[in-house]
Amino acid sequence: MGRTDKDIKQELKIIIDRRNKIAHEADIDPTLSLGNRWGIDEIMVGDAVDFIEEVVDSIHSII
Repeated sequence: MGRTDKDIKQELKIIIDRRNKIAHEADIDPTLSLGNRWGIDEIMVGDAVDFIEEVVDSIHSII
């Protein structure tokens, strides 16, 4: 993938942490008043999807 193992793991951790915020915490930022959600936009989602696809393609090419 052209990245170090550490970088790949860090990116996956960021994606998983965000997923968990959405799934288990209603994506609400606890530092602000109730109801304020963490920011997200189409670019962030697209970047995460592209990264996951790259990981899957890399695994697929190995096996």
